[in-house]
Amino acid sequence: MSKYLFILLFLIVLVTPFFLRHAVGTANVSMVDSTARPLNIITPNGEGIRREFAEAFNRWHQQKYGTAVDLRFRLFGAGDIVKYFQASAPTYKQLGTYQVDIAWGGGDFLFDSQLKKPGYLQPVTLDPAVMAKAYPKPDLAGVALFDRSKPPSWFGTALSSFGICFNRDVVHRLGMNDPTTWRDLADPRYRGWIIAADPTVSSSAKAAFLGVVEKAMADASAQGKSEDAGWADGMGLLRLIAANCREFTDGSGVVPNLIGSGDVAAGMTIDFYARSQAAAIGSDRLGYVEPVNATVINPDPIAMIKGAEHPELAKQFITFVLSEEGQRLWAQKAGSDGGPRQTALWREPMMPAMYDLPTQLLSESSNPYRSTSTFNKSNAREQTFGIIGELLQFSCMDLLDELVETRAVILAHHRTDLDARLGTFPFGQTEAIARGKQWAAASPLQKLDLARRWRAEFRAEYQNLCDLAAQ
Repeated sequence: MSKYLFILLFLIVLVTPFFLRHAVGTANVSMVDSTARPLNIITPNGEGIRREFAEAFNRWHQQKYGTAVDLRFRLFGAGDIVKYFQASAPTYKQLGTYQVDIAWGGGDFLFDSQLKKPGYLQPVTLDPAVMAKAYPKPDLAGVALFDRSKPPSWFGTALSSFGICFNRDVVHRLGMNDPTTWRDLADPRYRGWIIAADPTVSSSAKAAFLGVVEKAMADASAQGKSEDAGWADGMGLLRLIAANCREFTDGSGVVPNLIGSGDVAAGMTIDFYARSQAAAIGSDRLGYVEPVNATVINPDPIAMIKGAEHPELAKQFITFVLSEEGQRLWAQKAGSDGGPRQTALWREPMMPAMYDLPTQLLSESSNPYRSTSTFNKSNAREQTFGIIGELLQFSCMDLLDELVETRAVILAHHRTDLDARLGTFPFGQTEAIARGKQWAAASPLQKLDLARRWRAEFRAEYQNLCDLAAQ
């Protein structure tokens, strides 16, 4: 009997995948209209954003133009989007297309410096009425909301800011008040209770980290110090925060999830990840705060790709995303009139009029157009964007155990002077820019050698600090 039972179970295991494949394949085919026009979009946007905008644009396009649209998303991280276009250069030379119509999401540095400058983007002229309604002002606290070239190459679709997500129960159990500043995360009582995303993978994590550095540079300038020294102060603060980290995750989207579960106490995150998680589990348990006058706000762009195979449809999608119909999806309640059907997205809309809607989710304090903050990022302070991830990797992530132990030894010997040295990076922005150029020009083998050498520098610094503390 057991022999036949084993054979039966084996056959079930063998054939189940074929039935599942057939069922899933049939479902996928039935979901897409065979006459729908395709539009290929490369994006780091999450599943909820992709689904809500795909369904809404399809409805909008059928009503306006009488045809269905099949949005085909290619999911890439921001850094991998650049690599995709670099690797697709031979395809473009041969076919005149990158086989992508739209790039959407990933931050303005990605679009302005890494996609526009190499020539991957196609300038687009939109209806002046659309532009006027989406952008009553062309910038926010000095940051351009769309490409100022004529015609523009990219358009901000939503606004992103960064802050601290924290588990109220865990923070209070650790004997602390709710965090309100970036420096609060460097408190030694957080040791092992902080979570962070890998800035070499996550563009939002990199932007958040650079925002801390830019704030330190602005503070240094206001105090009559050099911004070069301010850069070292900001990177040093990040190093103290890293010394409290339990781990660095591959994606910033999981940071609020881990904090909400109580596995860790706090971490830096992009606004909408924290807000959506707080809505899911309750704001009485999960808090989110943006340090006053210390967080950057930047546009999250969309652009047509040079050699787009469906340029007219791509322009129509950009127009939709910037229209009132598209902008309502960012911040309205799920199921509300004109809002998302299934998932609240918790994003800050680009169109200022959206913040006055009665069904919008964000509070008055979340309206960036009415913020009194005078601080924001600047191009002059963003010159290390391309290398800051690697510098944090070699000084913090790769040497996390050594970094944690170094600070533990320093604090055990009550050496506040050495803790201040650990909280100051060993070089400033000028050297970081030079290393960024060196890294960008290096071959893969040369990068391995640079990584080994720079890692060894930081390891030697940590060992020296431990030796000094023990004297």
